[in-house]
Amino acid sequence: MKLLLLTALVCGQALFTVAKPKVICYWPNWRMDEGGDNKHTPENIDPTLCTHVHHAFHELDDQHNVVRDSAGPQPDIYRRLNELKKKNPELKLIISMGGAGAPDAKYSHLISDAGRRAQFIKNTIAYMHKYKWDGLDIDWEYPVCWGGDCNKGPKSDKANFGKFLQELRAAFDKETPKFSLSCAVQADADVADQAYDYHAMASALDYVAIMTYDEAGAYEHHTGHHSKYTWCISATERYHSKGIPKEKVLMGVPFYGHTFKLQDKNKHSIGAPITGEGRTPHGEGDNAFYSEMCDLVKNKGWAKEDPDQGHDPISYHDLTWVGYDDPYAAYE
Repeated sequence: MKLLLLTALVCGQALFTVAKPKVICYWPNWRMDEGGDNKHTPENIDPTLCTHVHHAFHELDDQHNVVRDSAGPQPDIYRRLNELKKKNPELKLIISMGGAGAPDAKYSHLISDAGRRAQFIKNTIAYMHKYKWDGLDIDWEYPVCWGGDCNKGPKSDKANFGKFLQELRAAFDKETPKFSLSCAVQADADVADQAYDYHAMASALDYVAIMTYDEAGAYEHHTGHHSKYTWCISATERYHSKGIPKEKVLMGVPFYGHTFKLQDKNKHSIGAPITGEGRTPHGEGDNAFYSEMCDLVKNKGWAKEDPDQGHDPISYHDLTWVGYDDPYAAYE
């Protein structure tokens, strides 16, 4: 999961429901030590914009069979995150465990043994009580399909992961108040069908956050919108068709765009030929933050188009091209 700035991924319920909408804001722990405007502290978060804040990332400590902060213990940070509840008493603070590149074998080893699963659940509940977390989010990429390759992991991961979720649910329901349980999940159908027990997810999880982003890149040798509207809608509807209740289906919205270097500055439509990745003045690699795109379009003379009836906005200047989301991308 690519998280580049405060609330870099927001998930909103993709299908209509009478339940109160969930807005999940991911807050990355690795930008805390950056200076100037790039430093993101708990005090930078507006808790009225989110129903849940996911602290990314925790990792699996397989030696002690418990979760731990990938940046090391930060009790003062956890205290300051809890201070946000003074502004929004209904805010939920969630541990997000995993992320892109997390060692798949560790997770597979954990879920393959009932005793290890039980000990992890016990230890993790104690950890969450200690630091006043409200729930656990699991971002394993992915059971069976380690790193997206469905030939790498054992087929037993699918059933074992389902058992793990159900056991977590049973234990979390005994707590007062009950802990939340969720998963970040793959949008691609081929991977999802091999990785997930949809029935177990439907019964065990409070919500699934579908990773509807990073679908396009320079590896395709042409420009492309990485969070294309039709693809996002299709992915979210598909999870509902697999039995996940619609009030539990959330769509990922990236707060960054992917940047390409055009082969010809006069050819700048979606699908235009490129020579490789592009760079914006204040981006991170080939990623351009939404806040920067606002400035480039409003103040720096960059062109902006909405090629798909208001969806899938793009912007370009000279040989640099960016596909990103804005508030008018019209997710319905």
